Amino acid sequence: MTPFFFGSSDRQLFGIYEAARCAPVKGAAVLCHPWGPEYIHAHRSLRQLSNMLAAAGFHTLRFDYFGTGDSAGDMTEARLAGWEADIRTAMSELLDITGARQVSLVGLRLGAALAATIAITAGAKVRSLVLWDPVLRGEEHVRELHLESPPGEKAIKPRPRAPEDGGGYDILGFPLTDQIESEMKALDLIALAPALPARSLIVASHPLPSHDGLRRVLDENKRDQAIEFIADHPPWIELPLGHPLSGAAPVKVLRRIVEWLA
Repeated sequence: MTPFFFGSSDRQLFGIYEAARCAPVKGAAVLCHPWGPEYIHAHRSLRQLSNMLAAAGFHTLRFDYFGTGDSAGDMTEARLAGWEADIRTAMSELLDITGARQVSLVGLRLGAALAATIAITAGAKVRSLVLWDPVLRGEEHVRELHLESPPGEKAIKPRPRAPEDGGGYDILGFPLTDQIESEMKALDLIALAPALPARSLIVASHPLPSHDGLRRVLDENKRDQAIEFIADHPPWIELPLGHPLSGAAPVKVLRRIVEWLA
């Protein structure tokens, strides 16, 4: 693994590059994280996915969006359009590092919704797209974020933030500003589904009310894609200590993603 910073001087992004560990090289993949507490909970599983992809012959790059993690900036400066631009920057960086002509995008939760938008507009640069438990409707996702609470504790109402700090709420220590919440609520991946690339995989391990709407749109538009339901632990949901699946990676989902990309 090679940790490094990339991007412009005023928008430096922190990434971790992992080179393919076998020949022949099968491709290059950019991993797109979820946001907030979901990012923290899913971090180990995304690291494991990167490791499995490298072992299968893929160069991989996972990174933090601007204003998050170890990247530059403050969350109050962040915008979804900017995070989409960060994915494009990560794609270009991985192409430069590896000499590849195309990349695959693998997104989890909010990262899947952002990756789908990029894949629709990036054309031939995107070889394939994996949407892992994607955020389909932004309002549904925001409701879930507001219900987040530490395991084993009573539900805690998110703490309001001062208007001068961007407003909104603190979600378990992560600032969800009024601006970002408004942009998240406007997300509608179901409406974009007819334009998804032909080579797209949609994997779901956690049922959502919006799945019915996605299935209906895919059927109506005679798309080859279907939602693959795989019974496995949703890694972005933290389980109480002592739970038999606490800290476990969703191996069945990870194997399916690697096999499909290969």
